[in-house]
Amino acid sequence: MHPVSEDRSIFKIFTILYAVALTTIALLSVFSQIKIQQALSHQMNDAHVINFAARLRTYSQTLSKLALLLESGRDIEDNRKEFINTLKQWQKSHEGLQSGSNFLNLPANDQDELKQMFEIIRNPHQEIWNAASNMIVVLNEDTAFNTSRIRPYVQTILAYEKSYLLGMELIVFDYDRFSKERIRNLKEIEYIVLGLVLFTLMLEAGLIFYPLSTRIRKIIRGLVDAQERARKLTEEVQLANQEKLLRQEMEQRIRSYSIINGQEKERKRIAAEIHDGIGQMLTSLRMKLEQIEDRSMQHDPEIALVNTMMYSIINETKRICADLLPSVLEDFGLRAAIDELLRLCRQTAPGIDFRLEETLSAATLPKEVKIGVYRILQESLNNAIKHAHANIIEIDIDGAANFLQLTVRDNGQGFHFDSHQLYSNEQARKVNGIRNMKERAELLGGTLLIDSQPGTGTIIQLALTF
Repeated sequence: MHPVSEDRSIFKIFTILYAVALTTIALLSVFSQIKIQQALSHQMNDAHVINFAARLRTYSQTLSKLALLLESGRDIEDNRKEFINTLKQWQKSHEGLQSGSNFLNLPANDQDELKQMFEIIRNPHQEIWNAASNMIVVLNEDTAFNTSRIRPYVQTILAYEKSYLLGMELIVFDYDRFSKERIRNLKEIEYIVLGLVLFTLMLEAGLIFYPLSTRIRKIIRGLVDAQERARKLTEEVQLANQEKLLRQEMEQRIRSYSIINGQEKERKRIAAEIHDGIGQMLTSLRMKLEQIEDRSMQHDPEIALVNTMMYSIINETKRICADLLPSVLEDFGLRAAIDELLRLCRQTAPGIDFRLEETLSAATLPKEVKIGVYRILQESLNNAIKHAHANIIEIDIDGAANFLQLTVRDNGQGFHFDSHQLYSNEQARKVNGIRNMKERAELLGGTLLIDSQPGTGTIIQLALTF
């Protein structure tokens, strides 16, 4: 027979045996639970009945006490009401205990011995009931109350109280005895069921589990070997994927670094060409205009206007060159470059209050860090000036030997920022500056966080370790 077919036949037999064993245990468990629930139900009923039997004894004693108080003539009205209520409760409880009551949740009495006990106390109960009823008739009369009229009834209640209490005590003992007998019967049934369950489990262990475990061990050994081979293969694949991801990340970093480095070089080249070419020509042109103005015999307002415009163009050219390549950054460092940048921002946006809090250390920063921090701050300030509509912009920069943190905070209109939009083709133009800032921060080994919501301003935080 083929090994696969043989395994299927064996497991089919084991499945049938296991199903039979489980069914047997389930049936025994269900039977046991049914008996337990029945016993619990009887126990609850017995406890309820015993409680009411004890109440009857209490009601009987309360009736005797109230009868004596009424006979003494103290608090006639209050004791009369309490006597009537107690008598009603005593009678309802007695009838419910004897015949059953849905209202009191009492089961009907089906024990012959208890019926005999109730028959024994029937006469004391009837005598007490008749005497108490006659007392109520006397108490409810409109004539003046005379204790001598109820004294015979009080004597009757007291005379039969002891025999009634003794009979109720015996009834309570009988209920307790019946309850214990039910529990004892339940224990015997539970022991029998437990024995059957243990016997079934032993058969199950000998005929099913042991043979099956031997078979399973062989299969598990094969599965473990296959799992080990699969694990090794998975580790090789994961290692290859990690290497691929690292390679892709490194390539992306190299591309980003090349682009940013190329941008800086291009900025430097353009700034140099503007300064050395257009800047020099504009300066020469302004000097010619001044010479023409000096040689002119009369003051020509048009020449003066052109000269003023030429002066503005030269200043704007210098500002553009400073933005493209801040020479102060290379000559005097990051602190001086930030001061110069804020000076230019105050000239560009005189309505905005720029506040600087700076605690940079005296240690020399790497060139890449200085350029990266300057460009991120420059882009942050330009965005705030153009789009935030703020009147206060705060710059906090804190630096140590190997750590630098920059925070730019404004009280402007804010915007809805979603980091997933940074690499969206639809939003490429709008978020190009933010994406460049984030790439610069990542290339420097740092993080850039942007916190902004409409109406709450914007916070940009840069953290670098180097």
